[in-house]
Amino acid sequence: MPRSTLKSFFGFTRHPFPPSCPPEPLFRSAPLEASIEQAKNALASRLHVLVTAPAGLGKSSFLRLLVSELNPRDLRPVRLTGQGLGLMELVRKLSDELGLETSLRRENSVKHLAAGLKRLAASGPLPVVVVDEAQNVPVPAIDQVRLVAEESSPPLLSFVLAGDENFRRTLSMHANAPLAGRLAARIRLEPFSVEETEAFVEHAFRAAGMQNILAPSAIAAVHATSGGSPRETSAILSRAMNRALEKQSRLLTDEIIQEALCER
Repeated sequence: MPRSTLKSFFGFTRHPFPPSCPPEPLFRSAPLEASIEQAKNALASRLHVLVTAPAGLGKSSFLRLLVSELNPRDLRPVRLTGQGLGLMELVRKLSDELGLETSLRRENSVKHLAAGLKRLAASGPLPVVVVDEAQNVPVPAIDQVRLVAEESSPPLLSFVLAGDENFRRTLSMHANAPLAGRLAARIRLEPFSVEETEAFVEHAFRAAGMQNILAPSAIAAVHATSGGSPRETSAILSRAMNRALEKQSRLLTDEIIQEALCER
């Protein structure tokens, strides 16, 4: 008899805890909703936003939700990933995304960006430069673009910078005070509470077309081991589902969860 697959055994439409991305649709806790509103209000006033959190707490998911709620008539998001971005790469990618002229020479490239942003400001929505993994971008590169944007009043673009805890510490250094002082909205994503972890798990199963198969008595152990990280919670429950398939159990029991925890 053919061995059951996870999908056929549990009957989900898609895996509730995919390994490389968060469950869809994205889970929205009350604190996350409040942080999104804080960021939206700041951007509506043409301010810059800083988002920080340890790895695994959902910075990228936060950015996706935020971008999805920006009114395209007023704000034009440009999403960039910080890996490998210096000043020239930042200016070039930003110019390409906005359809602006650029140059291979640093000085000319910055001038073209400034002129292009002024043209856009006359007729279009405000560019919002959303940089994920911003800790990988040299602070002087970000600040140079900020200075270009703030040559005019009101500013010609806003930043949303999302980075890890090291980025927050880097910004606190005296040399980086000019940029840090302009980050008017500061959002720190916190780990889930045990209640939020429980709601996240319920949401993930429901989004996959399943009933919640996690034993209620196991949620405390899952939360304690994950530290309230949605990424770690998903990894634990993905391992537990594989264990459950091996045991032909349609419930993630305390025993199965403990086995999954020991696989870390």
